[in-house]
Amino acid sequence: MKPPAKTITDASPFISPVELVERWRCGRSSVDRIARSAGLTRLCLGSGKNGMIRYLKEEVIAYEESRRIVMR
Repeated sequence: MKPPAKTITDASPFISPVELVERWRCGRSSVDRIARSAGLTRLCLGSGKNGMIRYLKEEVIAYEESRRIVMR
């Protein structure tokens, strides 16, 4: 059984694309496209196939807040 996924409320200031896939319930390519069009800062840790991508959690939260629609 795989361990439960970490949530965006974890102590790390970063969030992975896989965490965003789970959070936004979309595909990895959608996360990449949305992050690129939103101008989210991409941190590339490592290089090549072993590299990791991380986004700044505060930017992700700010982006989500900016996309919120209030129904009246």
